Amino acid sequence: ILRVLGENAIAVRTKAMKCLSEVVAVDPSILARMDMQRGVHGRLMDNSTSVREAAVELLGRFVLCRPQLAEQYYDMLIERIL
Repeated sequence: ILRVLGENAIAVRTKAMKCLSEVVAVDPSILARMDMQRGVHGRLMDNSTSVREAAVELLGRFVLCRPQLAEQYYDMLIERIL
């Protein structure tokens, strides 16, 4: 999934974020991995609105239930907001 997040096609990147969301639904601790953090960060800054929305939705869905993830993703979310 992480490799697909770098594809050129917007629809593929968006679907990859949604697939990642389903994986995280089974195991939210996967978001603590550095490779996941880099992948999500890259999609938070994506040129496509739909990819960015999928990344924000992913974080919004799981950061609230895992407060320790909020600390790890805080800087990324602030960067996206600014």
